[in-house]
Amino acid sequence: MELVVDTNRVIAALIKDGLSRKIILSRKFSLYTVEFGIKEVQKYKTLIKRKAKVNEQEFNFLMKHLLSKVMVLSEEEISKKSVSNALKLMGKIDINDVPFIALSIELGNKAIWSDDNHFKQQKKIRAMTTKELGKQL
Repeated sequence: MELVVDTNRVIAALIKDGLSRKIILSRKFSLYTVEFGIKEVQKYKTLIKRKAKVNEQEFNFLMKHLLSKVMVLSEEEISKKSVSNALKLMGKIDINDVPFIALSIELGNKAIWSDDNHFKQQKKIRAMTTKELGKQL
């Protein structure tokens, strides 16, 4: 199954060796995210390291390992039409999530993996939770 991964799931996988990490590392899923999401992870790096109780080297190793399982696309790789459609769907709900919806549209309306309920407020792109995906492992 192909999925677009929201930043919160990558952060969860970095913090804890739990279900989010198992999903990312599973061969059952092909995962995509936007470069914007990786920049968000870097923004919260200090907090993530503290919560995960890891040092810089351990964080970098884990980040590299997890991202080896996720295709990261830059915003430039997403068409203006997909971004425009995503703005119509998510712009009024959460502008920060427009890049993830735009990537989903660009990839043919792939489901979004996120535990943020606001993704379910739009009706075009399927939003799946960690719990839902965990049942497929």
